[in-house]
Amino acid sequence: MAMGALVDLVLSCLPHPTVSSAATLAATQGAGYDGEDRLSALPDGLLHEVVARLPIRDAVRTATLSARWCNVWRAAPLVLFDEHISASTKPEHVVAISSVLAGHAGPFRTVHLDGCGFADHEAEIAQWTRILADRGVENLVLVSLPRPVDLALPAGILRCAKLRRLYLGFWKFPDTTDILDGVADFPELRELAILAILMEDRDLDRILASSPALEKLGLVMSYRLPKHFCLFGQNLNCVIFYESTAIEVVVAEAPCLERLVLWEMEPYSEIDESEDSHVGVRIVQGAPALKVLGYLDTRVHQLRFGDNTTVIKVQAGTKASPICRVPSVKILAIKVNFNVFAEVQILPNLLGCFPSIEVLHIESAVPDASGDVHNPEFFQEISPIECVQLQIRKVFIYNFQGYDSEMAFLKYLALRAKQMQKLTLVLPYEKLDSEGENKIGVVLGDLLDLEWASEACTVFLLRPAAKFVCCFHRAFDLSIEDPFLLNDGKELFSVIKEREQDAS
Repeated sequence: MAMGALVDLVLSCLPHPTVSSAATLAATQGAGYDGEDRLSALPDGLLHEVVARLPIRDAVRTATLSARWCNVWRAAPLVLFDEHISASTKPEHVVAISSVLAGHAGPFRTVHLDGCGFADHEAEIAQWTRILADRGVENLVLVSLPRPVDLALPAGILRCAKLRRLYLGFWKFPDTTDILDGVADFPELRELAILAILMEDRDLDRILASSPALEKLGLVMSYRLPKHFCLFGQNLNCVIFYESTAIEVVVAEAPCLERLVLWEMEPYSEIDESEDSHVGVRIVQGAPALKVLGYLDTRVHQLRFGDNTTVIKVQAGTKASPICRVPSVKILAIKVNFNVFAEVQILPNLLGCFPSIEVLHIESAVPDASGDVHNPEFFQEISPIECVQLQIRKVFIYNFQGYDSEMAFLKYLALRAKQMQKLTLVLPYEKLDSEGENKIGVVLGDLLDLEWASEACTVFLLRPAAKFVCCFHRAFDLSIEDPFLLNDGKELFSVIKEREQDAS
């Protein structure tokens, strides 16, 4: 990935600012203002919140209004977004940050620094982390732009015991050897995002162990380290791997884990020849709360079950073990190249592990020249799949182009999915030529001529408004029930396919 695209990706994952410099004061829009200062008559507690909602340059200026306002500024929760600092050069930018942090007694509610690189300012960043720890920062975003990613993050970050949200980007993580096992150094941390960070496997393990309240974990652009990810935590309920590499992702002890999102992962590139070339996704002790899982990529991922002594791999053509079932999953997303038969073969085995799926998302990968010969009889010969026969209600196929292999799967669903109520086919973002569009019309006609298993199913054909991509913020937002659902797009065709009633 090019440097500019990498930086853009990391920045796109950061929390949205809670303070805007573009806001308009409502009082300036009205008529008849008499000039009386009613704001200063408010209690100090309210004034603290008013100041905390101002861009930092305006918040600092309130201290010049009067002695009382000076005290208000010093006691107000600090909310610092460095994009609101007016500085013409990087050194001036760094000096301004130092001045604000050193001059405020706390508490520090939010400090968001992503406006410059710190390669030449190691002393300043070390001082900042000490101040942040001493003043009890609650929400911290610390991104060094541009790279290098091997710039050492000061160990003072490990002393920020009041953190509730932490986003770190383009750093080498400090050694966590001094963190004692079982000691909660981040007792209040609930949200952690590691963005293009170099860290050892043991460091991530220790951070998770020292964050008992952690609910959401995001790992973005982890290309070199860590290599093994072991997910555990009594409160962990959302984990995202985004544009990362790994040898294995293990769901160990995470009884509250509801959402595991895997987007554009690749196998670790420096594995031994004896290692599997897939990214293992292993569930050790079950995942009783897991509701949302995907995208499982049939080229990249290998679903596994069991502990370190007994590992069962879900493979094509093998009979599934009874322990290879996750009945809690309701929404499953899979990426498959329908023109590669080895990937198609694994589909029934994957679906068989999730008997309660209600919503199925499938990204049809763009085929390449190495595609296999299609076996049109494959889906007619497989054993019944519980979720297809009894549970699936909605199916979404993205990058649909009407290939014979895609149609074989769709015909299988049409003939077997008794509860399917909605089938949405989304075309590629790149517009098809006239031949491709004509082909879509023909194959849909053939599909609709079949006698479907469901009583009634609405079929949609959509043209997407944007290129297909999983949004980090949607995936990280647990108020969104289905993070894979894309609502935008132009409807080209829709029809309700009803099952024909017997003449009798």
